[in-house]
Amino acid sequence: MSREHLFLRELRSSFDLRGDMDDPADIEASIRQGIKTRGTNMWILMFAILVASIGLNVNSTAVIIGAMLISPLMGPIMGIGYGTGVHNFQLIRQSLRSLGIFIFLSLLTSTLYFLLTPLTEAQSELLARTAPNLWDVLIATFGGMAGIIGVTRREKSTVIPGVAIATALMPPLCTAGYGLATGQLIFFLGAFYLFTINAVYIALSALLFVKLMRLPQHSFLSIESQKRAKLIIATAIIITIVPSVYLAFQLVRHEVFKTEVNHYLESVTRTEKNLFILEKKIDPVSQEINLTIAGKALDKNTMERLNAQLKEYQLNSAKLIVHTFEQNNDVNLSMVKTEIQQDLYRNSVHLLEAKNAKIQQLEATIQSEINKQQKQTEQMGEYDQVRAELQAQYPELKTVMITHGRSQAATAQDNTTQPIMPADDTLIVYLEARRPVSKTTQTRIRNWLKTRFKLENVYVVSKTT
Repeated sequence: MSREHLFLRELRSSFDLRGDMDDPADIEASIRQGIKTRGTNMWILMFAILVASIGLNVNSTAVIIGAMLISPLMGPIMGIGYGTGVHNFQLIRQSLRSLGIFIFLSLLTSTLYFLLTPLTEAQSELLARTAPNLWDVLIATFGGMAGIIGVTRREKSTVIPGVAIATALMPPLCTAGYGLATGQLIFFLGAFYLFTINAVYIALSALLFVKLMRLPQHSFLSIESQKRAKLIIATAIIITIVPSVYLAFQLVRHEVFKTEVNHYLESVTRTEKNLFILEKKIDPVSQEINLTIAGKALDKNTMERLNAQLKEYQLNSAKLIVHTFEQNNDVNLSMVKTEIQQDLYRNSVHLLEAKNAKIQQLEATIQSEINKQQKQTEQMGEYDQVRAELQAQYPELKTVMITHGRSQAATAQDNTTQPIMPADDTLIVYLEARRPVSKTTQTRIRNWLKTRFKLENVYVVSKTT
């Protein structure tokens, strides 16, 4: 066999989807488990919707991701794509029914939450789910491909949670609920359209890969049924993709407009030395550039020069509107710039000094801990030496333990009837001996340790074994 044939065979083996594929019966059982509308899935869905709604409400990306991880919405969508691929019409009907129930419950739960919450302002995470485009189609398509491959493997992996995060099925439904709760139809339509894109293209990807993996079919369609199925699929694709292509085109056009305007303004600030822009507002929809400048109003020649420069940046249809920040005529613009620069410098110095002080504080804390550890190490070495000396002087001692305590140490008994309450610096010596240690020996050991460690609070506790 030639080297080229070996290479091609190895390449086919590397990309083989059937090598580690699960048994078809187990795959279908796993799909059916995800479309259940009783018990666990319903409770998990409601809680996930509430978590996602709260995350959108407080603008927390981490909370939204957590909600997407626990959501069961992916199950019915995968069921539709899988059922279509294997011609299992019962599974398709069950999946559609489950998806409808899940959507209704999600909208109801999120709408009730946003009706009750006192936080009604639309945050950036909410706004991000109201303008779908072609990139959302691509994300859903590739995510659905990864998802169906993950479902059909013998060993389940983290693919499904990753697909749930990437395709974001939960947040659009929650945003649609926000639109219903606040009476903003544009929010509802935009978010529900995003959910529809995700659902259609995840199911379509599942259908394509079920065909590629040649899973066994439940029934065989007649030519008319095949034509009808292809017509329905093509209609769904066109209905969802056409608006997204238009929105993607608009998004690209707006971003290009903003980029060109920023380049234009950079050029203007370099050439017009007396032009100090305090604020800029760029509206790509109306193609208006609103500038607020410091100083006097621009004369006619300057405005003509600025408008002429718009053509150099392909901004022929843009409208430049300049507002003047009112000030006294005797205010020097150069002096204003200098003062602003000085304020920025002073703020930077103060910030740097604060950071240096924090660094010095941390360094002092670290050095203190190092010194403390070194002291404890030296102390432990000294304790080892004391133990060896005590056992050499008193052979009857089997065990000697030494503890350096603080004021919260426990009460000990020193062969007396009075409790011992250790003070701030306390040394406690625990002795185990073959025969009872006399009070005279204990006193001798105590006095020796007081002198050795220069401590007043030294306690000796003995036990006979």
